Amino acid sequence: MKTVNKLISIVMTACIALGMAGCSMRKTDIEELKKNDGVMLVITRTPQVAMTKEQFEKACTSQTVTYKGEAFNPNPVTKAGVMMSDEDYREIYKFCVNNVRWNKFKHYKEDVCDGETYTFTFYDTDGEKHVIYSGYIYSNKELKKIRGIVSGYTIEG
Repeated sequence: MKTVNKLISIVMTACIALGMAGCSMRKTDIEELKKNDGVMLVITRTPQVAMTKEQFEKACTSQTVTYKGEAFNPNPVTKAGVMMSDEDYREIYKFCVNNVRWNKFKHYKEDVCDGETYTFTFYDTDGEKHVIYSGYIYSNKELKKIRGIVSGYTIEG
């Protein structure tokens, strides 16, 4: 019986610790992050089809998220960014930090040979560059979701 009680105590302590770790991204933490200057995430789209150099340069685009919380999407009219919601900002930041920490996409690859590839590059608060993933994202829900969140913050031109 003592062993069961000890085991229950250990399990309860572990659950509390994991619950606290899950709450590590409070609103005050977001406000602290937003005090940083610079770029947090860049998503670069590169076409993988035959074209001229000029066509290629026009077709390559980058989406950027800053630590201030602005999302910048390609727009021929204006270079302004759009402020992200705290929820989307939190999701983007957690995606970046967790994927750098766990290197989740290290061996991920899609068997595709045309269309467009994407590179997700995270810059930590010290400015260190971390390439999270580079390749096709047709079958990956998580990568498509992050790209979709950033794409949603566009300025109509």
